[in-house]
Amino acid sequence: MIRNYTWYNKTLDFSKPEAVHQVLAFGTIEEIRELIERLGKAKIKSIFLNYPSKVYRRTSLNFIKNYILDIQGPINEEKYLKDTLRSSR
Repeated sequence: MIRNYTWYNKTLDFSKPEAVHQVLAFGTIEEIRELIERLGKAKIKSIFLNYPSKVYRRTSLNFIKNYILDIQGPINEEKYLKDTLRSSR
C-alpha cells in the first residue's frame, strides 16, 4: 500500500503528477515498485520528464533518474532540485 506523502490530500490521485513525484521522492523501494506496477514505467517516466517538480535532493534525483527510470540523457536539474532557486519566468 502506497502511503500518502502530501499533507493537503487525504487520498493519492495518480492521475496528478505531484502524487507520482511525492512517491518517487519520499517513498520506499516497495512503494516505488507498486507505483510502477500501477502506472507502468513508461507513464511514470513521461510524467517525470514532462511535469518536473522541485521535491528532490540531488542524491534521490540521481537514483530515480539513473536507476529507477533509466533516463540516459541529461535533464535540467534546476527543475527538480528543491534546494535551487525557482525561475522568475
